[in-house]
Amino acid sequence: MDIVDAQVHLNRLGADWEHTDNAARVDQALATMDALGLSAVLIDEWAGFADPVTKRGHLPGHFLQNGAMRGEHPFSETAVARYPDRFAYVARIDPLDSELESLMAGIRSHPGALCLRIVPVPEAGELELYERGGFDPLFAAAERCEVPIFCWFPGRSQMLAPALEQFPRLQLILDHCGLSRDEGNFAHQLDQVCEMARFPNLALKWCHAPSQLSKQPYPFADVLPFLRRAIDAYGMERILWASDHTQSRTHHSWAEALFYIRDSDQLSATEKEWILGRSVRTILRWGVQ
Repeated sequence: MDIVDAQVHLNRLGADWEHTDNAARVDQALATMDALGLSAVLIDEWAGFADPVTKRGHLPGHFLQNGAMRGEHPFSETAVARYPDRFAYVARIDPLDSELESLMAGIRSHPGALCLRIVPVPEAGELELYERGGFDPLFAAAERCEVPIFCWFPGRSQMLAPALEQFPRLQLILDHCGLSRDEGNFAHQLDQVCEMARFPNLALKWCHAPSQLSKQPYPFADVLPFLRRAIDAYGMERILWASDHTQSRTHHSWAEALFYIRDSDQLSATEKEWILGRSVRTILRWGVQ
């Protein structure tokens, strides 16, 4: 089976990742992937925030004069250069970047750059910016350039409705099951997420489900009914599995994040094929096998 992990902050792999060179971390990641049976990983390069309140975008990167963050992807570029069949990555463009249009037009010309991700953090004023329409130029440019966007809207999935309506040819993917630990009542939150399936240009990243939806140890049998609800709403073709291993490892291992789905007797072989790899390949136009 072609198994593709749709999100790992892979540059953070290893206890001493800040002091390990990129090539060594890439080789470590590849060895782990081979042990797990992963064909490929979509890297979301993230090294932390200089200031969680005033930051814009992500690090690594640098700030522009207007306060926008210009993202950089040194680890991802190293991984793709060394193993182009095994890695691709998520790029970042700040909606306030003065070169937004040209940056967007060039995204998929970079080897391995397949998509964007937005993370509108309320404390940084980015959620307010989104509500004012401040992300609309980014969405419009992404629609023109056919660049899918992963969207982090925990517990507020319905806020994506205006963008989905205004930009119907733009592929958006709702991050992390659309759930928020802070909001509680995950079943109700998932109801709202499933209601959003009415938009054909929205897909769902099935990630962090064990840590948020399960009250049981591995193999997290109580998560499967929730996944079934998501499949019924979105269809298997619009659900992308991801581990987010470097962040979820405090709750479960990388293997457990995968095997509770891969080894489940509650899912058909075809459902596993789509959710564990074919969906992300298709949606991101990533060498469908």
